[in-house]
Amino acid sequence: MYNSNAKLIMFLLLFIIVDTAHSEGYTITEATAYTITGAEYFIDVDPGEGNGTPLAPKDDAFDSSLEQIDMSNLTLPQDLKIGYHYLYVRMKDQDGVWGLASRQLFKVVGTKTIQAAEYFVNYDPGEGNATPLEINNGKVDISDIDTSDLTVGINRFFIRMQNSEGDWGPARQFDIEVLERPTMQAADYYVNTFPESGEGQPLNAYDGTFDGDTEQFKGILDTANMDIGTYTLFVRAQNSHHRWGEVVSKQFEVRLPPHISGRVFTDIGGWKNLSISNAHVSLAGTSYSATTNDNGDFVIMNMPPGDYTLTINSPDFYPYTQTIKWTGKQPIQLNLPPVERGQYTRSDIEKIIRKYDPSMDEKVSLEEAIHALKTVSGFLEE
Repeated sequence: MYNSNAKLIMFLLLFIIVDTAHSEGYTITEATAYTITGAEYFIDVDPGEGNGTPLAPKDDAFDSSLEQIDMSNLTLPQDLKIGYHYLYVRMKDQDGVWGLASRQLFKVVGTKTIQAAEYFVNYDPGEGNATPLEINNGKVDISDIDTSDLTVGINRFFIRMQNSEGDWGPARQFDIEVLERPTMQAADYYVNTFPESGEGQPLNAYDGTFDGDTEQFKGILDTANMDIGTYTLFVRAQNSHHRWGEVVSKQFEVRLPPHISGRVFTDIGGWKNLSISNAHVSLAGTSYSATTNDNGDFVIMNMPPGDYTLTINSPDFYPYTQTIKWTGKQPIQLNLPPVERGQYTRSDIEKIIRKYDPSMDEKVSLEEAIHALKTVSGFLEE
């Protein structure tokens, strides 16, 4: 775009043609008056004398050796580009001889926009002959550039743009290094935390060899020392360029396999739900058994489906039995009743507990109470 209302005023100089007469030993120069009979103008490039755009005198008549040209109606070409240009004006005399063209610098102002873009790799096919790129909101979109045919090594990548006046700018170069197509060479996993590269637990290729750009992995996730709960497993792979890829994560849950579980406890005096530790819990007639922990809990697993008799034995308590139908598919959580006391009466036990716990604040353990009971009964020495 440009300003087409520019008004240029040009004063034309007197054109003088000098005749030369020769005399003996010296030269006489005589100035002869001429009349300007025409004028023309052109911009930047000379089309040849008489081929410019005609100009008219300001007084409507070429009739003197000095004329003033009114250029207020001068029209600039619509395709004139933004930037600096030269306006040339020249005149001719009554003999049809054109004088030298005088010039005036002027500037066409406006805004240039990007109307096209293209790219090429390594070799320039010429302006307008490279691979086109899309223009979105005045910006070049390079998302569709195809790099599949690039050769291994350094590739010279060029982008150039064309403005709204059809001018191509210089090509800008970007160097792209293409490495050999990588293959996977290692993989590892880790749980919950993100270690430094190479510090995870190694994984093996499913087919035994890392030799492709995609691989399936296999490995053993050791959960033997993991608490029951939910964890996050992270897996990543390393290629032959020693670069680690994106980390993939997945949650998993550690839980017991199908099993039989329960809790062994008793009630003594004012104390309820007292845990019985070290009780022997077994499936009668089999080798499947367990020992209760400090909380009275037990777990029995890995037995085949069938009908079993669960037996609980603990010193100083009557044995407890219960029939169980075990399918081997779903865990069974037993809701056991309190185990009944053995040879000691409730009154005996309360007396001993009161002796060793006068405040009755329930701070005496069941084992301590039984130990005290045995002591005062003569079974043990205090």
